[in-house]
Formats: sequence, C-alpha cells, structure tokens
Amino acid sequence: GGEDRFVQLMNQKAREIGASQTNFVNVTGLDAEKHLSTAYDLAVIARYAMQNGTFAGIVATDKWTISWAGHEDREIENLNPLLKDNAFITGVKTGYTEKAGWCLAASGTKDGKNLISIILESENQDLRGEDALAVLNYGFNNFERKKIIDQEVATFVFQTSDGTAPVKVAPQEDLWVLLPKDKKVTVTARYMLMQDISDPLSRGEKIGEISLWMGDDLLGQEDLVSPEQISETQQAERGKATPEQRSASLSYPDYAVLAAFALLLLLSILEPLLASL
Repeated sequence: GGEDRFVQLMNQKAREIGASQTNFVNVTGLDAEKHLSTAYDLAVIARYAMQNGTFAGIVATDKWTISWAGHEDREIENLNPLLKDNAFITGVKTGYTEKAGWCLAASGTKDGKNLISIILESENQDLRGEDALAVLNYGFNNFERKKIIDQEVATFVFQTSDGTAPVKVAPQEDLWVLLPKDKKVTVTARYMLMQDISDPLSRGEKIGEISLWMGDDLLGQEDLVSPEQISETQQAERGKATPEQRSASLSYPDYAVLAAFALLLLLSILEPLLASL
C-alpha cells in the first residue's frame, strides 16, 4: 500500500485511541505541513504504545549489543537521558526537529503509579530531561491511585414495557483513578445501560458502561457485566430494557461510600425506578 496507505492507518488508529487532535502526513515524524499533534495526544499515544510488551521492553532498554557473525559486535545506546540514573523510568522516546525543538515523552512507574510526561519545544537536550523528570516527580508526589469502583454486585432496575425488572450488574474490573492528594475534588459517575440484552444473558456479558469524570476530564471507564447466568425464562420475564444514562457526584477524600461498588450511589440515582421493589 505504500507510505500514503500506512499514514492513513496511522491517522485511523490515532482516532481510535482518542488522539483526536493529531494528523500524520508522513511516517518519519519530520516537519511537514499539516503534520500536527499535541502534548495530550502524544501522552495518549505513548500510553497506548506502552501496553505492548515488546514496545515497552525496547524503550526501557538503556543499551543493546548487536552480534553479527564475522564482524565486531555493535552496541547501540538509548538516547533517553533519564534511563541511566533513574530506576523508575520506563521509557519512552526522544525527538528533535527544527520546528518542534527538543522533545521527550518520558514514562515512569513508582508506588503502583504509571505516569507519562510530554515535553515539547525545549531549548536543549538537558532541559527537556530535567523538565520531564520534574513533571513526573510532581505527579508521583502530589497524586495517588484510588479504587473508586470495585467488583461488587449491585442491582440496576431496567425499565421494560411491563414496568420494571431488576438485573444484577458488576464492573468487569476494579476502577482505579489518579486523584490529587489532600485535596477535595468532585468525581461524577456516569453509566449507560444497553438497550438490548441477549437471550439468555451469559455470566460476564456486557450490559453497560460506567465512567468517572472530574469536570470535563475522563478519569476512567469500565464495562458493566452480568455476574450471573440468566436463563431464557428469567430473561423473558425481564423483557427488553430501555437504555438509561444517569450520573451522580461524590466528593473525595470522603471515601466511606465506596465500599460495595458504590451501592448507595447506584441505588440513589436509580431511586425513581425502584417503586416496584
């Protein structure tokens, strides 16, 4: 397909992973008209790339020796300035062009937190490394991971043609987010229930989504699934659900309400539908 086709696939993947302000016109990353991205999008791309074990292993390697039969071994060195002296650094990539200046996407892991910093248009190589390290350390020192939603069962009430019907749901995985330390913030939980539920409903089948927001910033999201098998007879009794999208807010660090999959939260926002229970 050539470079044009590959660039098309690059732009398609960028949209898929949420890098909506990025536009590629070449595969090299060299300056070109309309070849654009943002610090946020580069962080999104770096985060996605680091989920690939092979990629993560390469960018975390400081040096590598290439052996070639009949020739001297050749050692290649990673240009990421943070890898040598910082054990918690895990990647990612340096960069430089005349228009972009000295750039660095840096990642690190500490105390269970994986953070990424993006430095663009720095004045020189030393400053980009210093700034990237400062941003990472600020994140490690001032934010902490909190389990907001855990894998416990709650009951949603679906609206059906015959009234209402209860369906048990649970998040597929615990939902952890980064929140500021020692600062009260408001996190909004939003969920969307699917319109159609298969017949019968299998254990682990997706029946909705839950997302957590701080203002306009998406903190995390997770699928809602059925924790139990529901027979065809039971499913027939439930009928077809009408999609529901609702939200409620929690203030942190008031964490007492988190215990049972935010059960009080979910029941309170569904209160208008609970008359039949």
